[in-house]
Amino acid sequence: MDKFAHEVIDTILAFLMSLLPSALGATVSMMVDDGITWSKMLARLWVGVVMCYFMSRALEALFTLHPFVIQAISFLIGMVAYKSAPGFIAGCATAAGEAPGLLRDRLLALLPSKEKK
Repeated sequence: MDKFAHEVIDTILAFLMSLLPSALGATVSMMVDDGITWSKMLARLWVGVVMCYFMSRALEALFTLHPFVIQAISFLIGMVAYKSAPGFIAGCATAAGEAPGLLRDRLLALLPSKEKK
């Protein structure tokens, strides 16, 4: 049991350390913005970190780069993702708002029509 707990703690620490470069990039970008609310700041930070985490994993899978290069690219992606977060969030909100109507239209198109002959 003690070994299992140690492995879980190591896994959590490794995960948090992998998020560090992206969080730093988004945080540096956040320090430049003035007059933004805490909720918007945290939402942008979250988008920056999540986007950067998956992009850095994709870079690692596609290219054999040194880990420090991956971290540097991850830092830059975090900065860019933080700046583009409002557009990304607005796009997701628009897509989520249109999705039920599109789904309804597609499902109704599959049903047989009741035309009289």
